[in-house]
Amino acid sequence: MSDTMFPKREERVPYGGGKPVRGGRSDRSGKGNEKRTDKRAEKRGGRREQPEPQKKRIRKGGRKPDRKVLYLIGIAAVLLIVFLMVRKNGSAVFLNEEQVGILKGRDITAEELTTTLESQLESIVGSKVKINEEIRVDGVHIGSRNEKDVCTMEHLLPKMRNMVTYKVDAAVITVDGGRAVVLASQALADSVLEQLKTELLPDGGIPEDAKVEWVENVQVVNEFVDSEEILSPEDATAVLKSTTEVTQSYTVQSGDALYLIAQEFKTTVEKLLELNPGEDLKKGIRVGQVINVPVQKPKISVKTIETQVLTAVEPKTYQTQYDDTKPSSYQKVIQQGKAGQKKSTIQITRINGVVTEEKEVSKEIIQEAIPEIIVKGTQ
Repeated sequence: MSDTMFPKREERVPYGGGKPVRGGRSDRSGKGNEKRTDKRAEKRGGRREQPEPQKKRIRKGGRKPDRKVLYLIGIAAVLLIVFLMVRKNGSAVFLNEEQVGILKGRDITAEELTTTLESQLESIVGSKVKINEEIRVDGVHIGSRNEKDVCTMEHLLPKMRNMVTYKVDAAVITVDGGRAVVLASQALADSVLEQLKTELLPDGGIPEDAKVEWVENVQVVNEFVDSEEILSPEDATAVLKSTTEVTQSYTVQSGDALYLIAQEFKTTVEKLLELNPGEDLKKGIRVGQVINVPVQKPKISVKTIETQVLTAVEPKTYQTQYDDTKPSSYQKVIQQGKAGQKKSTIQITRINGVVTEEKEVSKEIIQEAIPEIIVKGTQ
């Protein structure tokens, strides 16, 4: 085999090495290797490959980004994610402490829900209503845990109508400051009072100018009450006409006896003895003595005050004159007396049709009475 097929010994390069074997003519810079590489490149393609230049990283703006900026951007991204996970994007609706549903968004308020519910209930009941429960709206985050509780307003309102309790605006008749009966409206209350007043007036009627008033302080006030308290007009009238037993004083008159007083006040002698423990009524009663008697007091009473103008006789008076020159048997009328005439205005007070007081409030003399003068002897 010819020596031309292999490089000379001194030109050989170990495998993987970049330097010629010791003793070669190639310098330390490796130029000999470059020549051989160029020759091999010429054999392959006839042209020499240029070494690829080293790529340099090019940053926008020509500068490396600030580490503080990157840190702040990272924090902002984390905060945004946390905000999206916990932000309150829904409204939880409560009746007292019970949650009844969740609405999307935060644009509903407890006042708006209360007003809407009361308006719907008023259209059903026919009167103003006031919800007893407290309606509260709290902001919540709608997530996977509570998504099943999310509903629409069309679903929530009927549910709440069936759950709430409420009071109804009604007319309350009070007697001496106490609540007597409750009716559905002011008109019904006024009607009941007018009917009761008519029934308690005297059977014969009263003059048109008579004054009619309640004995007690009777008023009609509007209140929100439970619907169970409202009575029908018939039941309300029966309650107002009912009576309770109370005690009042009675002054013994001439001709009275204990059993007669018991009959007058529709009670028994035993009841009178019970009401007067300090009085020994068994031994008898005396004129002018004040004792306790039971009476049935209606819950409400009508007092009528009427005036009557009467023409009455003013009786004549008598005057006596004495004459010591005449015997004691002497008597003579020296002036004939004559009755006069007067016009009296009488005020009559009745309670539930029974006269309780009658008095003269004014008097006008139409004709003066003439006194009759009598002379008597004194000897």
